[in-house]
This record gives sequence, C-alpha cells and structure tokens, in this order.
Amino acid sequence: MKFSAVVLYFSCLIALVFGQATTTPAPLNAGVAITNPVLNSTAYAGSNYTITWSILDPNATTIEAISLMNGNAAALTLVFPNILTNGSIPVSDLQYNWTIPANLTTREDYVLTMRGNNSYVTYSSYFSIVNNNATSANATTQQ
Repeated sequence: MKFSAVVLYFSCLIALVFGQATTTPAPLNAGVAITNPVLNSTAYAGSNYTITWSILDPNATTIEAISLMNGNAAALTLVFPNILTNGSIPVSDLQYNWTIPANLTTREDYVLTMRGNNSYVTYSSYFSIVNNNATSANATTQQ
C-alpha cells in the first residue's frame, strides 16, 4: 500500500512539473529601454539631440510615438504628444535625432515616453532642458 501511495505521489509531482507553462509573459513596456537621455542629463532648447534606446523585446518592430512630458511621476503633464515628424520609426534604428523646440521653458523634470507597436509605453529618466535664450516673457511650455 505504501508503495502505491509513493508511486501516486511522484506521478502527480511529475505531472505538475511538466504541466507548468513555459511561455514568456509579454513585456509591460514598448519593447525598448531608453538609454539617452540618462538621469539628470542636460539638453538645450533649439539644439539637436539624439535619443537612443536598446531593444528588450525581439517582437518590437516600431516606435509609434515619442512624447515629451514634465512634472511629478505620479501626474506627468504632456508637453508634446508626438515629436516624430514622419510617422513611426523602426525599433532597429536605435536612435532618433530631435530638434528641441527653441521656446521650451528651462526645467529639470522632463521625461520622454516611447509608445511601441505593442501599445505599451517606456519612460526615460528625468532630464533637464535649458533655454539659454529664455526670458519669462518668451519661454513657454507648449501644450
């Protein structure tokens, strides 16, 4: 009787182990990691800036939008909904060259977001944009 119970126990254990799903869950990001801007880096209004990323998900094919936001992480404010000028871009490009608008307000709490073809979003680290030509009358944050 003990032998039968032991055999049954190990049979159930083997079935449990082999019955586990081995699929990788879908990423909860755009399939990329933003590598530039990095935390506390500085960019300048009116200048060219290279945004870079690495690929996390081999199924990611395009970046559908890159948005500029600012503010507290719990309640980011949208500054530009999409800085891409010609539609989506291939993830395999690994970079995008952006001309930062010359009229942005100097702030230390800007964030870029990338929306991938999987509809998820990846966030950059906080970075600064400095407007060396700004005065309180002519530097505005675009909405």
